[in-house]
Amino acid sequence: MRRFTLFILSCSTLFNTFHSHATQLQPQTGHWRSQHQVLVNGEDILKQMQALQSQVLAAVPEEQRALVAGMMPKKDLSTAQECLTAAEVALLKTPEQWLSRAKKDLPRCQLQLTGSTANTVSVKGQCQDQGGYTGSLQGTVTLKTSQWMQMNMQGTGRYKMPLPGQAQNGDVQFKLSSESRWQSAHCPAGMR
Repeated sequence: MRRFTLFILSCSTLFNTFHSHATQLQPQTGHWRSQHQVLVNGEDILKQMQALQSQVLAAVPEEQRALVAGMMPKKDLSTAQECLTAAEVALLKTPEQWLSRAKKDLPRCQLQLTGSTANTVSVKGQCQDQGGYTGSLQGTVTLKTSQWMQMNMQGTGRYKMPLPGQAQNGDVQFKLSSESRWQSAHCPAGMR
């Protein structure tokens, strides 16, 4: 999810290049918190993953639960926290810099800009993740204020991870919605 958060935050810096005459909104540096929802064929897969973790723990003998729980992600998969530094914002002032960062953050997706308005950037692309999602991707990132961003992406393709109650053959509809809000100018110790 860190990659999605950085993707959202880096998209907002494109506004300076495309709309130098408009109000220059940039995300504030500091502590950001994001809420994500990932739907595959209308099913929230993040909630499904958490439910699956609970089922696995319930099936493990009590004396082994602590060991198994220690191997599982401890945080809520639908939330992410990020520390956006001034150096990161400074490296995302041109479309070329943004695309370079996006390629690092999403190495299995080829993205291109398709348009922009005063507060929205539109992108499309293709993802080739043999262990995850392979297919089309398109959507928008909207910078509502310097402290609030929204992202909506959707696509059609194949999703390789086994999902409870989902057929594993054929195309799936993929949808990612994310909302990021600035929390404070200072990041908690140890946060990246």
